Amino acid sequence: MASEVAAKLVNLRKLLTQYNLDVYLINRADPHMSEYLPACDDRLKYISSFSGSNGFALVTQDEALLWTDSRYFIQAPLELEKGWKMMKMLKGEIQWNDWILKNVKENGVVGYNPFLLKADTVETHKKKFAAKKIDLKPIDEDLIEQLWTDRPPKPNDPLFIHEETYVGRSAEEKIRDIGKDLKGTGASHYIVTGLEEIAWALNLRSNDSENTPFFIAYLILNFNFGEQTQFKGTLYVLEEKVTEQVSEYLKKLNIQVKSYSEILKDVAEIDATIYLDTSIGNSALYNSIKDKSKVVKSDPNIIVKLKGIKNAREIQGFTDCHVRDGAAIVSYFAWVNHALNVEKRTDLTEYNVCDKLADLRKEQKLNKGISFATISSIGGNGAIVHYRPDEHKCSKLNTNEVYLLDSGGQYLDGTTDTTRTTHFGTPTQEEKDAYTRVLLGNLDVERVVFPNDGTYSGADIDILARRHLWAVGLNFGHGTGHGVGYFLNVHEGPHGISKFRTYPLKEGMIVTNEPGFYKEGSFGIRIENILVVEKRRDGAFLGFRNITNVPYERNLIDVKLLRKEDIEHINNYHQQVYEKLEPLLKEKNDQIALKWLQEKTQKL
Repeated sequence: MASEVAAKLVNLRKLLTQYNLDVYLINRADPHMSEYLPACDDRLKYISSFSGSNGFALVTQDEALLWTDSRYFIQAPLELEKGWKMMKMLKGEIQWNDWILKNVKENGVVGYNPFLLKADTVETHKKKFAAKKIDLKPIDEDLIEQLWTDRPPKPNDPLFIHEETYVGRSAEEKIRDIGKDLKGTGASHYIVTGLEEIAWALNLRSNDSENTPFFIAYLILNFNFGEQTQFKGTLYVLEEKVTEQVSEYLKKLNIQVKSYSEILKDVAEIDATIYLDTSIGNSALYNSIKDKSKVVKSDPNIIVKLKGIKNAREIQGFTDCHVRDGAAIVSYFAWVNHALNVEKRTDLTEYNVCDKLADLRKEQKLNKGISFATISSIGGNGAIVHYRPDEHKCSKLNTNEVYLLDSGGQYLDGTTDTTRTTHFGTPTQEEKDAYTRVLLGNLDVERVVFPNDGTYSGADIDILARRHLWAVGLNFGHGTGHGVGYFLNVHEGPHGISKFRTYPLKEGMIVTNEPGFYKEGSFGIRIENILVVEKRRDGAFLGFRNITNVPYERNLIDVKLLRKEDIEHINNYHQQVYEKLEPLLKEKNDQIALKWLQEKTQKL
């Protein structure tokens, strides 16, 4: 294995010499800056073996450095191949750009694939590096692809229509909403590069990423703002993906289909003001625009802002699918508990139990698979925030350690993301104390009410998730919550809950609530629910409604840390969960799950 790893870096360094480069940048990205990449675009994983969702690397003749965030500080060193070093995306630590300024000599050359860096990133760093006479040079021939001999092909699954009965708003209505906002920017052309944004705007889906139903494409919308707004558009996509039904559907929307590869040529021919989000649009696309003075944008971009607020049908879909998904998770936990404590099985691993959970989800109405790779972790592996079990080197489930499950499903009527932490035996007092403090933080976020004046964001709420941990000197390194797409990416903006999420929370938004605590080498705890932002007190205030339906682990709750109102809140929640899930479990005649549900929802 070591020689194979060495060969990758040796061969990459030969290419650096061939292209006269001092540094080569490798961003974990595709041309659309997607979080969940199609397999053919995960270049960073190929060259380094790092599987996390956030990574940025540089390679020189002597160094191979990968930066990532706190979610992966434990995971990355375990995954990185020989010759790589993890660097931290952390305040006070040197970042990749400053590393270049410090270590690359004057007149040095830094190469990059212009399709894989954001336009804003390139323009900012061109100026920054120019001060030291360092050239940031686009390399059209991707160096990683030249080494990646068994690179998977681009996916060609067909597009399909996400029916209006599920989405509640037609593509034409959405495009007209986009036009209303675009008109105020002075632009007539909107270049859409984000894959989730294209899928949302057109009510189309596919399977180009393993767990996110988007498709690789660009979209240009061209508006004529006369007395009556008219629009037409072009979808740039692998043409073999477009079925006859989808072709007719797009024609009715006045949208033509062109080859994916034609986008740069067509962009270069636009002689009008262009709306392009350069914070996600790639540098190659931006550089094909002739007159960059005619490029406008807003933060967040128009589609991100619109899709972040769900309509009534989408909120109902989220509510409904979380009942079905909750039934699948309860059946799963009951099955594992029975296997370990009644059947005394010793063959269950963090990896092989994921298939059982996936099968239980498949049995649910409208399910279209999972929404991300299941995080199934026991003991010290639970402290790896985005742990992904490996079939050949994962741990066995047991009754002696804390077990953390973070999983989700894709449904035609929504996307789910639920985390529960449990113990199939007898937990320690330290584990119970940490769990209860995480639970209290979760409940504090859920119960907060704040003025509906358009100024309060997740940054104002984040402290509530942490205060019970802070009281005893504990904390967690990730944000408290993120937005969730509707049969789309499980992570979306523009809102969230963290000290960095300053976009105001608004009625109709969906956001997760997932505080945690992680003791490296020992255990991990996280409790995650999905919340809907709703009006309170005649609309003068906003609050949250919890739509997740899975019991908390009473075995891990230290009742002495709870107030009377905390106990009442948990008891009421458990009663609601029981009433919603019991009919589904009875329908399946899942007696093991019914018994488990009854036990876990008893009053504290």
